[in-house]
Amino acid sequence: MPSVGDTRIKRVLKGFPLFAGLASEHLGELAGAARSSVFLKDQAIYRAGDPVRWLYVLLSGQVKLALSCNQGNEKIIDVVEAGRSFGEAELFGPHPSLVDAVAVKSSQVLAIDRENLCRIMTMDSRVALRVMQALALRQIEMETELAATHPGSGSQQLLNFLVRLAGPGRARVGETLVTLSVSKQLLASRFNMKPETLSRKLRDLAAGGLISVDGHRIRLKNIMIDRYLAGEVTRSGSPCRAVGVGAVAPRPAALQWLEYRAPENGPAISGCSAT
Repeated sequence: MPSVGDTRIKRVLKGFPLFAGLASEHLGELAGAARSSVFLKDQAIYRAGDPVRWLYVLLSGQVKLALSCNQGNEKIIDVVEAGRSFGEAELFGPHPSLVDAVAVKSSQVLAIDRENLCRIMTMDSRVALRVMQALALRQIEMETELAATHPGSGSQQLLNFLVRLAGPGRARVGETLVTLSVSKQLLASRFNMKPETLSRKLRDLAAGGLISVDGHRIRLKNIMIDRYLAGEVTRSGSPCRAVGVGAVAPRPAALQWLEYRAPENGPAISGCSAT
């Protein structure tokens, strides 16, 4: 008979897009081998050089994936929010992790064993396809950011990030509110900027009529943003024939199932031991 903890984990897995529609016995197999752990702020889930043998699902909190630099600082690769998975590339790749995965705040993480996950992927090809889609999406996002790293493109990168943060449901008229859930220092590191440079880039976007800023709350001016991305206006709002900016790479329709939002406090699993 499955334990109470296994039953709760199974319920969480069932609601996670990667395992949507998976047969009950397969969910039970995954739940039986999964581990739920709580990581405190600044505690590492894994470090660069560690072999990754688990797929991690963030149930609550926030996790940063970062490269350590020789100068002692770090380059933020991604900030994982509740409802997302991480560690896929390391899990299926031949090399140990290149990044540190560290809790930005107290975070509950569900770890799914590689052996069991691979067995389920052979039994249900939908799971294998979804893992491939997740990897493809993150590759597209990385390439989009790399394409915007030429000098003077910091505002473009930041705008791309804000539009992606708004998600595929962003309106084409009016305003869309997004809330930055990370500190300015962490976000600046994500774009290889100093915090004061990030603040200046936000002011530039606001002066161009593309956004308005109120602390961590940012309102996207949708019509102006679409005109800017289409090359109809410059960042100052004046018309132009063409500007050297690339449009935000949209999430392909086939990948929009990844737009999963966890409940406000995360689908925490009580009664599971943290290891």
